[in-house]
Amino acid sequence: MNIDGPIALAAGGTGGHLFPAEALAQELKRRGHQVLLVTDGRGARYAQNFPADERFEISAATPSIGGPVAKAASAVSIAAGLFTSLREFRKRKPAAAVGFGGYPSLPAMKAAELMRIPYGVHEQNGVLGRANRLLVKSAYFTAHAFPVLEKLPSGVAPIEVGNPVRDAVAAVEGAAYPSLDGDINLLIFGGSQGASIFSDAPVKAIAGFPESLRQRLVVTHQAREGESDAVKAAYNVAGVRAHVGAFFADLPERMAKAHLVISRAGASTVTELSAIGRPSILVPLAIAMDDHQTGNARALADKKAAVILPENEFNQYELAAPLEALLTNSERLKSMAEAAKGAVKSGAASRLADLVENIAAQKQAA
Repeated sequence: MNIDGPIALAAGGTGGHLFPAEALAQELKRRGHQVLLVTDGRGARYAQNFPADERFEISAATPSIGGPVAKAASAVSIAAGLFTSLREFRKRKPAAAVGFGGYPSLPAMKAAELMRIPYGVHEQNGVLGRANRLLVKSAYFTAHAFPVLEKLPSGVAPIEVGNPVRDAVAAVEGAAYPSLDGDINLLIFGGSQGASIFSDAPVKAIAGFPESLRQRLVVTHQAREGESDAVKAAYNVAGVRAHVGAFFADLPERMAKAHLVISRAGASTVTELSAIGRPSILVPLAIAMDDHQTGNARALADKKAAVILPENEFNQYELAAPLEALLTNSERLKSMAEAAKGAVKSGAASRLADLVENIAAQKQAA
């Protein structure tokens, strides 16, 4: 389909917003479209491999946190982001736009609205984010990832499309569950908002396991920056083979090789667990706005594909029993892996690209 002008994708703040946008960008590029990325300084950290033809950064901040001074500063920042978006959109003339949440999407989509550029929003989480709540009334479509979407304003008809997954995830989608005849591969990571509890609780819980189980374990542990050496040393003392690092660029491949995953319940993580089909223990981020990570986790837990462990219970004592029970029950692990598949709709990037092409075509035909 011929579209005059690039497709503007706005996302920022965390990898949870950037990764679905990156997946859509990959699909749009395959279809021959140009992509314009709009993000902020925080989001740019996750966009090194983003396949954008052009990009620009804007200022943005949350208007819902802090006192009057903080809110005033946020308003100034958002206004500056709006003016930057207006200026850059006038130069680049996007055919359509999509906001993926995070506060950079707010000024960018408001600029699109003012310039009569058709836009849609995509919500990765089970609870509609605050930026997206301010945008859906004027959006041409509201796409979402999980079967249930909470905090949706009345009069808005959402479209369940799933969460777009990056090519690296698609490459191992539906990978066969590894044999449990020998080693047991355990993957642990805390997401882009990792916490020290992920460097502490799992290691101490595992250290208390029977020697026969510890000898079978091979742990891949993405620890917080500056904590990797201590985590590695703790595994050595426990006699457990472990690969520990602050970052693994090939996390989807490692997830495919895992028999069990312990992680946060970010939207991208839950989607990838569903796409690949892996059992998990999920620890929702306690400070997440509107507790949206618990909503995400339910998409797997309701299918009996995951165990939810609240953050205030994520310690060596509360983790040890459910973790040991899973690691010593191969049939349950296999059934959880099978149940994870399809809990979140697959093919989201293609569905979302269809929606984008449709609104761009409508605009051109008008």
